[in-house]
Amino acid sequence: MESFRKSIGWALIIRGILFAIFGFLIIFTESKTIYGPMTFLGILLLVCGALYVVVSILLRKTNKAWYWGLIWGFADLFTGGFVMINIERAMSLFTIVISLFAILMGIAILVTAFYVNGYRIFLYINSAVSVVFGLLILFNPFDSVYGLNFLIALYALLFGLFLIYAGVILMKVPPKNDELLPNNDSVFVTKTS
Repeated sequence: MESFRKSIGWALIIRGILFAIFGFLIIFTESKTIYGPMTFLGILLLVCGALYVVVSILLRKTNKAWYWGLIWGFADLFTGGFVMINIERAMSLFTIVISLFAILMGIAILVTAFYVNGYRIFLYINSAVSVVFGLLILFNPFDSVYGLNFLIALYALLFGLFLIYAGVILMKVPPKNDELLPNNDSVFVTKTS
């Protein structure tokens, strides 16, 4: 369980750092297009996808929930490949993809909160923030592309920080709290006492 905790923790931290860099890149890109950040998003998704696939394959013998990371990794690889191959089409879908990603992440975080005994309030808050950002990005209350880019950048930064924090917390969960983590018998085990 210790190797599972550390592997997933480091994967979350690396993903968080990459999302934070993506947010900073959008903020400091001075062009009127999003071509540079889109290229970085494609690279980010390819790197994260490869990372999740490798970690999942390494965990397949020690954890029955390993396939969830593999599915996530292949989804990232597919999305990153699509962005890199079809950058023009990806740019036209960028806002919809980012907003749907934020909404789905919010829902996934909310579902996770039901299974994890510790840090529920933190997860509920992050879930709400993610859904709100997703809806704001989808319905774009701003008149300019700069406002929308800033909103996407802010979400990427906050999401990156959330992932870094979650990775650090996951690596620091003491062994007696392993019921907070997926185990070999089921996807999630919660404390019943």
